[in-house]
Amino acid sequence: MADQNAPHEEIEAKLSDYYDGMLSGPERDEIAQHLDTCDGCRAAYAQLEETMKALAGMKGKKEDAPAGMTAAVTDTINRRSAGRFFGRKTLGDRVPFGVLLIVAIVVLGVTAAILYSSSTGNLRTRTPEAPHMNGHGGVVPTP
Repeated sequence: MADQNAPHEEIEAKLSDYYDGMLSGPERDEIAQHLDTCDGCRAAYAQLEETMKALAGMKGKKEDAPAGMTAAVTDTINRRSAGRFFGRKTLGDRVPFGVLLIVAIVVLGVTAAILYSSSTGNLRTRTPEAPHMNGHGGVVPTP
């Protein structure tokens, strides 16, 4: 059984070329004759003409996006994606890892220097000092 829509699909596939005037004489005449008798294909051709005219009217026009469109689109994407895109960024996302590493090394170095220079710090190995004698056989405490 032959497909009843096959001739219409073939005609509709050629409508763009027909509109652009790119078909040979016999093909062009065949489509024109078909459009005179087929309401469905004629409607499809009318829709193609309308679309092409609308597109031609836009040629050369450049309009800016409405004010606030970028923020609205970003907000919509963020809301619909549950924050996976354009969401709040963590500190590691905003500051490069190398900078964080350098800051951490500096903080550790400063902390080590403070502990080492402190009289109560425990980073420096201290040699026990001999107790001071006060001459009477007693031990004088060192501050």
